[in-house]
Amino acid sequence: MRFKLTPRFILFAGLCVCLTSGEILLREAFAAHHKMIVFATVRDGNPEIYVMAADGKNQTRLTDHPASDLHPSWSPDGKKIAFTSYRNGGNRQIFVMDSDGQNPIRLTNEVWDQDPDWSPDGQKIAFTGYKDVGVHGEAWNKDIYVIDPDGKNRKRLTRIAGNNSNPSWSPDSQRIAFVNSGWGWGPEIYVMDSNGENTTRLTGDDGSKRDPSWSPDGKSIAFLLNSQVSVMDSDGENPRKLTDGLIALHPTWSPDSEMIAYESWRRPDGISEIHLMTADGKHIKKLSSPPERGDWDPDWFNSATLAASPAGNQITIWGRLKKLAPTLR
Repeated sequence: MRFKLTPRFILFAGLCVCLTSGEILLREAFAAHHKMIVFATVRDGNPEIYVMAADGKNQTRLTDHPASDLHPSWSPDGKKIAFTSYRNGGNRQIFVMDSDGQNPIRLTNEVWDQDPDWSPDGQKIAFTGYKDVGVHGEAWNKDIYVIDPDGKNRKRLTRIAGNNSNPSWSPDSQRIAFVNSGWGWGPEIYVMDSNGENTTRLTGDDGSKRDPSWSPDGKSIAFLLNSQVSVMDSDGENPRKLTDGLIALHPTWSPDSEMIAYESWRRPDGISEIHLMTADGKHIKKLSSPPERGDWDPDWFNSATLAASPAGNQITIWGRLKKLAPTLR
């Protein structure tokens, strides 16, 4: 008996192929983005630094200290991680450790330092430093500083009025985006040269902006607008909101600028998790799901020299994935 290929059967077979291809492409996309994401978590009862694969698998604890460890940032060669810790008698300071959590070394010893961001050329670490402590012990008067990876040559960069925080390097290490705020204005996002000169405001008076994150291709800056992940061109033009819902924080880009990982408070119990979305905000996947407390402060390994994946067609794969897997959200 001859088998007849009816139009209905052909349509059904085509749908099966598309679904199977979508599943395969999803796996290929994560294989192509095999870089690691480091993050902070309190799942063990104390803030510690963990690392996981970009698909959320192999979550591994790096630090184990009674003091809080926060704000991790990869070195561009992937061998080191800078982070903030309370290990220095209760004040936040910048530390550096090996990428496996070994050999932690304190870099700063001032009033209060946090939010390290390693320059893509590996030469400097930018961070938020506090100059003074208030009458009730709170830190205030924040500025952007840089320091060598060995802790030498600490230098203040920002000179404009107000508090300056959340530094993020451009991929060529020539500029730094940051947040400026004060009594009665901001927070807004500014950019300056790596020596602190030529400070320029990027955002307008349309809400609270925080957590800038420069894309590895240099074209865009992700940031928070009223606690939602948004993206604008690197000159401040064309802002657009990507998330819409519960609080989102700390966006960080994949090495090819195709995806953004971020912290989200989508769970009804208020526990924060790490999520992943495409750079247009259309497809979202949850990466971490701690049983209690929360995960935050993700930072993607964005090496300029190692960004090219062994799967050389990673951009093509992810572009096809976005078309074939619209139900990723």
